[in-house]
Amino acid sequence: MTAKPTPEQDQRWQRDLARKGSDLYALLTDVLAGKDVTLATLKLPHEQKPGEKKEERLRRYLDLVSRAQKRLGTPAWGLCVRCQARVADSVLDEAPWTDVCGACGPK
Repeated sequence: MTAKPTPEQDQRWQRDLARKGSDLYALLTDVLAGKDVTLATLKLPHEQKPGEKKEERLRRYLDLVSRAQKRLGTPAWGLCVRCQARVADSVLDEAPWTDVCGACGPK
């Protein structure tokens, strides 16, 4: 990201974040209700932590999306939370909840 995001980009990212948050909330609700939920089709941003339960994994992902929603529209939007480098627009277009740049992300 080199320039300030366009209003269209902001709207698209806001919509995508809201949709992902809603999807995650629905899955978490099902897990808490004791339903058998598979996360295989859910594109998760980070590898599962050893011993992490579905509920924990969904809560961690939902928290990531929530933090991204709070950053959207602020100077912190699009900056890596580790090194403050810019995250590429193409990465944010694919997964607007991404909070780390390519250099700091999982290898």
